[in-house]
Amino acid sequence: MAGKKGSKNNVSNRGKGVELKLLDGKAVKPIMYKGERLGHGNYMAAKFEDGKLAKDDAGRPVPYKMI
Repeated sequence: MAGKKGSKNNVSNRGKGVELKLLDGKAVKPIMYKGERLGHGNYMAAKFEDGKLAKDDAGRPVPYKMI
């Protein structure tokens, strides 16, 4: 009988973690941006590790999928 795999929720049983995307040489993480009140809509935006949002030239948060 093959060895037991164990729980999928156990961190040691998981595969390699997802690598973060880079923007201007800095790692960015996805974050839910709720800009509905500003007319931007709601989408996954990019956030630098220091907590600041990555913004484009117009000052709007950059969508994570565009990086």
